[in-house]
Amino acid sequence: MNQLLFRLCEASDGRIYAFLTDQPDTEDFFDSGYKVAYKHRDTETGRELLARWRSSFTVKSQEFEMLPEQDELPDGLQSAFDTMVKDLLPGVDVMFCDYNLAIKADLPIGTNMMDTYRSTDFVLFSCEELIGNDPNTQPYMVSYAAPRYPATGNIGSQHRIYSKTDSFAFARAISAIVNQRERDALNGGHIRTEVDGYINQPNVSAAFAEQVINRFVESLPQYNSSTKALGAPAD
Repeated sequence: MNQLLFRLCEASDGRIYAFLTDQPDTEDFFDSGYKVAYKHRDTETGRELLARWRSSFTVKSQEFEMLPEQDELPDGLQSAFDTMVKDLLPGVDVMFCDYNLAIKADLPIGTNMMDTYRSTDFVLFSCEELIGNDPNTQPYMVSYAAPRYPATGNIGSQHRIYSKTDSFAFARAISAIVNQRERDALNGGHIRTEVDGYINQPNVSAAFAEQVINRFVESLPQYNSSTKALGAPAD
């Protein structure tokens, strides 16, 4: 059985990071990546110590069975995922997410959110379809920079990173995003809260986040008759 894990953290510079996965054991990769990437940015710990989150919380869903291998996303699953993300993403600057959340197949469930939430930078991991699964040739990450607000004259870039599931890769992804944001801010490519209102909204609470990920998990059985969320009513 599997669980979804959602982690929301405030970095030492005030940026908000979110982490959503169906592999709870990867949480340490996320934390380790931040601690290394921000080592020289966290003025409270000094230059010799690893960075620390200002604040954080982690919630887990009820247990569920992964959807089996399929050629395409089941009807309705993308909508259920998009609804979950909409509830989790207010105020989030950087989002780490499983490329194929809750699905055994390498199907890109996170593409819509990158187009919808332009004020957030994204790191998708567990994406062997894109970066391969041979440890001898697998890159740490494949990175793209899309126009952040294509309908405006803003020159900022939105990072879309496909990453190896590894703490070093996560650290490099975080560093790339922070450096790009700093360069953009100097050149007029700052975050536009008047364009994307969600980025200026309060972050989700731990209690509400747990409800949100459980709603998504509870919706999974309808997309596969052999899959049943733990605790869901029997047919």
